[in-house]
Amino acid sequence: MSKIKKIYGLCIVIATATMLTTTSALAFTITTGGTLLTGGSPTVDQGYTTSVVGATVIDFNSSLSLPSGYTGGAVKYGSSGGNWASPPDDDSNFYTVGPGAGQSSPGTLTLGSLNQYFGFYGGSPDTYNSIEFWRDDTQLEVITGTELATAALVNPNGDQTVGVYWNIWADSISERFNKVIFVSTSNAFETDNHAFSAVPIPAAVWLFGCGLIGLIGFSKRKKAA
Repeated sequence: MSKIKKIYGLCIVIATATMLTTTSALAFTITTGGTLLTGGSPTVDQGYTTSVVGATVIDFNSSLSLPSGYTGGAVKYGSSGGNWASPPDDDSNFYTVGPGAGQSSPGTLTLGSLNQYFGFYGGSPDTYNSIEFWRDDTQLEVITGTELATAALVNPNGDQTVGVYWNIWADSISERFNKVIFVSTSNAFETDNHAFSAVPIPAAVWLFGCGLIGLIGFSKRKKAA
């Protein structure tokens, strides 16, 4: 397996690479940033949502039951010490996965079509969090909590004051996915305002994210044996 990871800031690339024997290549790109939701119905702050035009958004606000397409995990409100904590600036329902205490891990979102973009608001990223992208029974990519934190220039230490909106693109149509899996081996991985779309990665992101959805990006290339 070979991975090439690039952290983008202000259109200046700082790159590290590890090279091993490989075959076919996969690539996903991550940027951070979204639109803060205040007010609404109910009139509460709802964290950040996607800035990608036309994306379908799941906000979990209608019920504490899992929305259609989800298995595993749980919809919660507020915080429960040692179990889950609402992301910063988010006083609405959210989705959480973890090994116990009224939730479970993994949690899976099965989509009805192939998509090239997925976004979500998350709080307190940690090393034991990860997100997986699948097409049917084929795993395309695993992004760890450490990699999510790196993209946002924060530490993966579970700091509950940290909230980030992550935007993740498959770099080509051959890497489109129809299943997203949230994993947390400890309590917990809390997210909200999941968004998905068949939109391809914007050209501006290829130019290191200048002027688009924040100034930070993270490109991950994986070659699977």
